Amino acid sequence: MRTAEESRQRWDTLFDQHQCASLEELGQKLKSKLHGDPCEDGLRSICWKAFLVHKNVDRESWPTQLSDTRGAYTALKDHFLKYIDHPDDLPSAADPLAEDDNSPWQSLRQDEAIRTEIYQDVERCLQENYFFREPTTKRRMLDILFIFVKLNPDLGYRQGMHELLAPVLWAVWQDAIEKDSVSEDNLPSEDRELLLQALDSDYIEHDAFAIFCAIMQTAKLFYEHDEMKSNSDQQNVSSIIARSQRIHQILLGSIDPELMSHLQTIGILPQIYLTRWLRLFFGREFPFENTLSMWDLMFTDLRPELVELVCVSMLIRIRWQCKMHPLSILCTIESNNPPSIVMRLFVGPRFAVEIPFPGAS
Repeated sequence: MRTAEESRQRWDTLFDQHQCASLEELGQKLKSKLHGDPCEDGLRSICWKAFLVHKNVDRESWPTQLSDTRGAYTALKDHFLKYIDHPDDLPSAADPLAEDDNSPWQSLRQDEAIRTEIYQDVERCLQENYFFREPTTKRRMLDILFIFVKLNPDLGYRQGMHELLAPVLWAVWQDAIEKDSVSEDNLPSEDRELLLQALDSDYIEHDAFAIFCAIMQTAKLFYEHDEMKSNSDQQNVSSIIARSQRIHQILLGSIDPELMSHLQTIGILPQIYLTRWLRLFFGREFPFENTLSMWDLMFTDLRPELVELVCVSMLIRIRWQCKMHPLSILCTIESNNPPSIVMRLFVGPRFAVEIPFPGAS
């Protein structure tokens, strides 16, 4: 978390130095970085909320939206965690040994099984970072993912979702204000009330949930495990395999048919590496801080087509490694590219984004 004074400075940097009349303008400032970086120099979580949750830069509307999303999460948490946190409140007439699917005890056992599955991933998540070793962090991640699963029973919990949540929780926590640092002297501006509300450390979990749910509106397409019919052979093909084949054969094939043909010839199935890229938004391909920078740009226009085109850009960026050492594609991009390199990810014929890495020249 940050002190109130540092938060004030970053708030001013974001809204005074990077004055924007629209999301499109804020997105352009993020991409150009001509006058600094609104996320790195300002407040990343505020930018993410603007793009994904508020979907506007009208700060007058934010207090109501924040109250609504936070209130909704509080209500969901009270509802879904009622008996998990207070098992003694279960109806005394209910038989805990009954196999009845309608029994509250049966529902509790099912919920505990889901939470056990989620916690196994949370327990292993980014343990090199002290923040993710904290019991409070683990509990927040567990509760957010559990509530998301309860709201999306058809999708359920899928391995990898915790790795999408982790950077979100980190960004919100990092920007939150330390309450004991707040005084009239360090927060004298007209935006004081909004700043304190937007960066309230009491609502880290609530805001992370809102951002995560917005991300999952796009990412859930990469986690779907229902089956679809292939038009060519009428065999069942999972959604992620079909999407991987489309990226490989159609998107990559139209831009770099030679690379597509080469990968096809050596027999590396695209879903082997694209599943990880798509579901984790490339989170394992770069160092953590660089993943955050990449997400800054992706979130300016988050949609499945953009994520797919970034996959193609990644393949083109490592095309020579793929041709010389085919199995390198199964490793992380980080291992194929030193972090000192400035990677250009072309996501369209006229549009490119740059991810600046530390030490790049």
